[in-house]
Amino acid sequence: MYDFAYHRPKSLADALALLKGKPEASVMSGGSTLIQTLKQRLAKPSDVVDLAGVKELAGIKVEGNNVVIGGMTRHADVAT
Repeated sequence: MYDFAYHRPKSLADALALLKGKPEASVMSGGSTLIQTLKQRLAKPSDVVDLAGVKELAGIKVEGNNVVIGGMTRHADVAT
């Protein structure tokens, strides 16, 4: 695995600020594929931004006639 800077932002604005100007950065939302790719040295990101702490990306809400499910919503939450 190559060296990289690890970040765990608390807000979407912080995540976007971390990614701005870093074209070699990778975003991690679950990690299973990215971690294996890093271990096999198939990727060399300058930074890894972990979205697990970004509460704005999780949740289920109704907007008009649509049900909106955030990208970081857990499967168990959708099932219930």
